[in-house]
Amino acid sequence: MRSTFTFAAAVLMLLGSGVPLAAQSDTTRPVTQQGAQATPAANQPGSPTLALPITFTGEVRSRTEWDAPGGAAAADLYSMLRTRFAARVDPTANVSVVLQLQDSRVLGTETNSRVASTVDQFDLHQGYLQLAGSWRASDLALRAGRQEIVFGNERLVGAANWTNAGRTFDGMRALATAKGAGGADRWSATAFAAIMEENGRRFGGAPSAAPTLPDHFVAGAHLTRGAPQKPGVDVTLLYDGGAQYRSFADADRATLDARVRTAIPAGLRLELEGAAQSGTQSFVAASGTKSGQRVRAWLLGARLARTVSRAALTLGVDALSGDTAPTDGRYTAFSTMFATNHPFYGLMDVIGDPAATTKERGLHDAFGTAALNVTPSFAPRVELHRFALATGTDRALGLESDLVAPIKLPANTVLDLGFSLFRNGTAARALGLGDPGTMKRWLYVQLRAGF
Repeated sequence: MRSTFTFAAAVLMLLGSGVPLAAQSDTTRPVTQQGAQATPAANQPGSPTLALPITFTGEVRSRTEWDAPGGAAAADLYSMLRTRFAARVDPTANVSVVLQLQDSRVLGTETNSRVASTVDQFDLHQGYLQLAGSWRASDLALRAGRQEIVFGNERLVGAANWTNAGRTFDGMRALATAKGAGGADRWSATAFAAIMEENGRRFGGAPSAAPTLPDHFVAGAHLTRGAPQKPGVDVTLLYDGGAQYRSFADADRATLDARVRTAIPAGLRLELEGAAQSGTQSFVAASGTKSGQRVRAWLLGARLARTVSRAALTLGVDALSGDTAPTDGRYTAFSTMFATNHPFYGLMDVIGDPAATTKERGLHDAFGTAALNVTPSFAPRVELHRFALATGTDRALGLESDLVAPIKLPANTVLDLGFSLFRNGTAARALGLGDPGTMKRWLYVQLRAGF
C-alpha cells in the first residue's frame, strides 16, 4: 500500500516538474516568489526541461444515505466519499499515458483518520498506455493496462460508477471508430481481454505443491452502429472462463446480446434487446463435491419511449430466465456478468445482481419512468417498478418507486436528491428480503464536483 502511494506520487511529481498544464496558454507567465525577479526562460542555465502536453482531471463525490429496511432491522445513516485524480500525458500525437488514482472510503470507519489504518482504500483506479493511429477510413487505438470498459447500455459490461469504488479491468483493449468528427456515432468496434483473478503458482497465493485453480479470464467484443440515443444497433459477445461465484465453480460461459433502437410512428422510439447464454460450470455442494452443469439462459428487454413537450416518458419490461432447481445438471438462470445493474432494476438496489438476489429464480421487471425538464439545470425523474420472480409458484417479489432530483450547480457541480420506497411482495421472505408487506425506505443526498 505505502509503496503504491510512493510510486504514484513520484510519477506525478516527475510529470509535473517543468510540464505546463494543457489549459495554460503560451503567454502564461511563470510564478515567482514575492520580490523575486523572473529570469527569461532562454537565459536560464542548466539542462532544458522536458515539456509534455499534460491534462489533469479530478472528481470529488460525497454521498450520504439513509437506509431503513423495515421490520426488526434498525435504520442506518452513513456517508461515503470518493476522490479521483488523473493525469494524461501525450508525448506524441499517437501515444498517451493515463494514470488515475482513487480514494474510496466510508466516513467514520477509521478510529482516527490521522493515524495509520489497516483498511486499504487508496488504489490505482486506471493506469494504461494507449497507442493510436489510423487505417483507411478508421481511427484505431490500443490500450494496455488497468482501465474502465463500457459496452453500450452496460447491460453486460460496465464501469459500475454508482458504487463507491467502480469497476476496472486489467488487460488489453483494441478500439476502432469511423474517422472524423462524430465518427463513434456512426460506428465503433472494440474488443478486450482481461484477467479478473490470478490463481497461478507464482502470484495466486497457492503453495507450490498444491493444485491451483484456473485463472478467471474474460474476453469480449462490442460493435455498435448509430449514436446512443438515435436509431441503431449494437451487438455484444462476451466469454467468461474459470469463474468462481456463489455455489458454482469452473464456469465457462459465453453470452451473445443484441439491441436494436428504431423510430416508429406517433413519435415513439422502440428499443428491443435479447441475449442468450450458454456454457458449462460445476455446482459445489456443502460437502465440497462438484457436479457438472450445462448453462442455458436468456434475457429479453423492450422499451417504448416518447417525448411530450418537456417530459420524456418510457414504458418497458425486462425478463431474465431463472432456475427452480439450480443444483441439477442444467442451469438456466441468466447472469448479467459485469453489468452496471443500478440503472436497470430499481435505484434502491434491492435487486442488485438479479441471479444472486433471486437465488437463481430469475426476474421479471415491468417499469415506467417520467422525466421532466423543468429548467436546463433541474430535471426530476420518477420510476415505478413491479418485480416478480420468473419461476416458482409464489412470484410476487415487490413494488418500488424512485424519485430523483438532480440539480446542476456552477463549476461542473451536481447535487442529487433521491428517495425510494420498496414494498415487499409475498415471495420476498423466501429470498431473505423481509416479511410480505414490509416497507423499505431509502434516501440519499449526493454532491459531485469535477474538473
